[in-house]
Amino acid sequence: MKILYYFQELDTPMYQWQRQHFLEELSHHDISIDTFNPLVYSNVNEANDKLLLKVKEGNYDLFMSNMGYYKMLHVSTLEEIKKSGVPTLRIAWDNLMAPYIDEVLASHFDLVWLTAQETQGIYDKWNVKAVFAPYAANPYKYTYHIPNSIKRNACFIGNPHGSRAIMINHLSENGIDVDLYHGKGVATRQQASKIPIKFKIINPPATETVFNRIRFPEGRKLIIGSLINKLKGQVSVIQNEHLHRAPGLSHEDMIKVYSSTALSLASSSAGHTDVLNNPLRIINLRNFEIPMCGGIQICRYSDELASYFEDNKEIVLYRTDEELVDKARYYTEKASDSEILRMKEAARKRSESDHTWWCRFSKVFDTLGIH
Repeated sequence: MKILYYFQELDTPMYQWQRQHFLEELSHHDISIDTFNPLVYSNVNEANDKLLLKVKEGNYDLFMSNMGYYKMLHVSTLEEIKKSGVPTLRIAWDNLMAPYIDEVLASHFDLVWLTAQETQGIYDKWNVKAVFAPYAANPYKYTYHIPNSIKRNACFIGNPHGSRAIMINHLSENGIDVDLYHGKGVATRQQASKIPIKFKIINPPATETVFNRIRFPEGRKLIIGSLINKLKGQVSVIQNEHLHRAPGLSHEDMIKVYSSTALSLASSSAGHTDVLNNPLRIINLRNFEIPMCGGIQICRYSDELASYFEDNKEIVLYRTDEELVDKARYYTEKASDSEILRMKEAARKRSESDHTWWCRFSKVFDTLGIH
């Protein structure tokens, strides 16, 4: 199978994760993916023109795009691609955060892949054919190294802002040792060579984004959470004897830390909504990267996450701050090595069977009728 991916690519982790996740994994299944980056052309009009030439010359089985904004990918361009007989797929990463970016263009795709279910009704109103599938992890890049010894700490790898900082502080202030890997050091995700960008990504104006968020319940939660966070001030990680800071990790070292540490912290709160009594839950890459590495993630309960991994066997879920501390203390101090290793192996096994990118794309291909 040969796919063309219209991919607004920058050389930052926010974009580069796609290369080491599904772009690399699908190559193991005889799928060739060419990327087309509009940002390396002089302007968006030239990019759309060059894209049409690429499609006509490439003999592709599928055109897919991570862009849903009509000013980056023109309606006329998408319609021309469809006329050529190539199926079209919009991958709506983080559609929970900004579904209205798709309002003009979504119905012109043959299929829209949603990574969050909450906004399905919005796409239904637009007469969009959509399929839901969450994120996943690449089993070839995120491997499990059976540890010689288990480090009886909790760990967090990444930027400790918002709900992550709250979680870290609550554990360390209650005597749970937390290893925080963040700051200057080796980047945690593989970086591409410098990309010769010629124009900036065109996004909706901020006023339009705010207005659109007011239009749906989840968006209103995001706005309220941001306002409360600004009034209270940004939460910072509090230094104490139980917080152990270290620089950022290479990809290989990140895997080793997840594999060997007793607990790995994960957050399921979208934006700044953790300040609300009923936060907005979201599933992200880390929720699948950790267990694919044989890590035991501890995360606030959500029905969706509980449907992907079995509580207390493949994941540790908590509902209250008190339960967070109690469960963290159990796995860092009381659980046997054999119990922890069983959970690590179970997390990896579940990830391999149910949560690879091949699993996700197979569902999408079936929906499109591509074999």
